[in-house]
Amino acid sequence: MATYSTLGITLLVHKYKGTGRVVSFCTPTRGKVEAVAQGIGRPHSKLAAAVELFTLSKLMFAEGRDLDRLIQAEVIEAHYALRQDMTRLGYASYIAELTANTSEPDHPLPGLFERLAGTYSALCDATSAGSGQATDPELVLWSYLMGLFEAHGVAPDLEVCCRCRTALSGDGWYVPADAGLMCAGCRPGENGMLLSAEARGTAQSIQRMPPDKLGRLSLGDEARGQIRRFIDAHTDHQFAVETKSRKFIRQLRGMSPEI
Repeated sequence: MATYSTLGITLLVHKYKGTGRVVSFCTPTRGKVEAVAQGIGRPHSKLAAAVELFTLSKLMFAEGRDLDRLIQAEVIEAHYALRQDMTRLGYASYIAELTANTSEPDHPLPGLFERLAGTYSALCDATSAGSGQATDPELVLWSYLMGLFEAHGVAPDLEVCCRCRTALSGDGWYVPADAGLMCAGCRPGENGMLLSAEARGTAQSIQRMPPDKLGRLSLGDEARGQIRRFIDAHTDHQFAVETKSRKFIRQLRGMSPEI
């Protein structure tokens, strides 16, 4: 039976035949790997630590006809902080669910594993918005989503109008059906989500900056709401994936499902 080794970050875990689990991992060389981990529910399982959500591990698999089998695991970084705070847990879970649901086995997306690892490290260090101590965790989430759009080839262009291709110099309006921003002249009637000059500028910075540098950014409440609605709308339009974790995030911030 052929075996292979790779780094992996645990994305999703489901029960499987008693004490077994089916685990989805994000890997740098094979994309999403779905594998059976036997005996995880038993005390002192040597594989149990590696199948904790968000954990970065060195993994060995045996290839199978339908599902591979996890046979060895060595934890590199457990990312405990992501499970100790409700906000970070919600964002990390959303990232994991969306990554798993938009990835295919044996189809690695260039740079996605590295971006995921960097995002979880930054999210471990993030604190609540406005604390002034570290990066705002919602900015870290948005940074990852921007990277996920880019990896799938669906990143929105925030610099030019998607209709007339002229450079945007101030406000823009996001129209999901066009998957881009429009200038005032091309905007169809009253349609479109406003991205003010402040919001658009911040979104551009989030798109370009690595997650561990986002602490330099500041964001007002109005611009935050605009970026939030824009990213949610683009995610929905491009991926059409609803996750339990995003519903949980909305509950945490007291938002209705329509926002």
